[in-house]
Amino acid sequence: MASFVSTFERSQTLFARMWHLLLLILVLTFMVNAFLVKGALHLGSDFQTERRLQHIGDHWGKQAKLEAPLGIDPVTVIYPRYELLPPELQRMLSPDKRGIFELGSEPLDYYVLAQPHATGRAFYVVESHAEVKPDETIESQVFVWYLIGIVPFGLLVLWLCKRITGRITAPMLEVGRLVSARDPRSLEKVTLPANSPVEIEALVVQINSALQRTADALDRERSFTRFASHELRTPAAVVQAALERIEAHGRPEQGPAIERAHRGLRDMHALVDTFLQLSGDTVRPVSDALSIDEAWVRSLIRHLMGENPSHAFSVVERHPLLLSAPATTVHVLVANMLKNAVFHGGPDRIEVVVDECSIEVRNGLPDTPSTAGFGLGTQIAHRICERFGWTFTLTVGERLAVARLWVPTSGRPDPA
Repeated sequence: MASFVSTFERSQTLFARMWHLLLLILVLTFMVNAFLVKGALHLGSDFQTERRLQHIGDHWGKQAKLEAPLGIDPVTVIYPRYELLPPELQRMLSPDKRGIFELGSEPLDYYVLAQPHATGRAFYVVESHAEVKPDETIESQVFVWYLIGIVPFGLLVLWLCKRITGRITAPMLEVGRLVSARDPRSLEKVTLPANSPVEIEALVVQINSALQRTADALDRERSFTRFASHELRTPAAVVQAALERIEAHGRPEQGPAIERAHRGLRDMHALVDTFLQLSGDTVRPVSDALSIDEAWVRSLIRHLMGENPSHAFSVVERHPLLLSAPATTVHVLVANMLKNAVFHGGPDRIEVVVDECSIEVRNGLPDTPSTAGFGLGTQIAHRICERFGWTFTLTVGERLAVARLWVPTSGRPDPA
């Protein structure tokens, strides 16, 4: 039975696909947002420092001329001339530069505003940026605080998303559960889950329509098989009566031909009986179990091929196989396996192996493949095995074909 809910080696359910993708997107979104907050904190500090320096420069550029450095706060100093700048700043800034510059290494850097005074001479506003900007520890703390604050919110969003995706995919999952839990041979309609969207409703309607068409086709097939089998009984009875009259007045040299006619007629009666068995709704009970052994198989080979078969047969009986089925039905099933090996196999010996749970027919393949035919014998074998709960397999390799009838323990009668 095929399983709708599969493992990771194959495919995931619709809910799992939506949930895993949504979870990945949310986690990536939160992580990117945290790094953006950290970067925005750093950039905001720089921008705020530049605006502050510009306001200080605009204000002192209109004031009276300064003669000595002026500290306006613990980290900001105004230098009226280039020569008064600290030597380390003079090494990093040329006297003709104007504007706002960030100078120095990462641990200890400066923001310097070089702006002309109303008198025409440049003055400099210097701020020790390392004293006011957030350091790595503060930025890391902000990053951690952001994560601590976003985790509850993220869990709430994830829970809501899981509920939403669960409700959206619930009808599809319910349809998948119903389909995977049902018998593969069942033709009962699939129940439409409540609150299903239009797409699921259309899918279920199409599935039920296909099941109904299949059921109608099977009913027509059984009806045709049953009516055809009943119609064939009358000409078979006429042929049987005519053959008996011919046999009563026949000459001795006509004996082999009459015997072949009898075998063909018996095969026809067995096929008609099998078709009637397959066309019924129930399996016809049998009183005694049929034992398949070497003698039974060799008797069937003589019946099919006569006393001088065209192929050599090797029959190995490891253990008799007991079947609870009509003898005519088993006759048609095994005969189809043997005739398939003769008609489509090579000239090599055909091997038949019988054990307590199976019958195997092995045959080689010719160099030039024979005509494929319509495969009716194989279809009949499949239908018989399906009706009685058995398994029929036909494995065709490069040089070997194996037809196997396997009967489970529940399908075998008690030897007692």
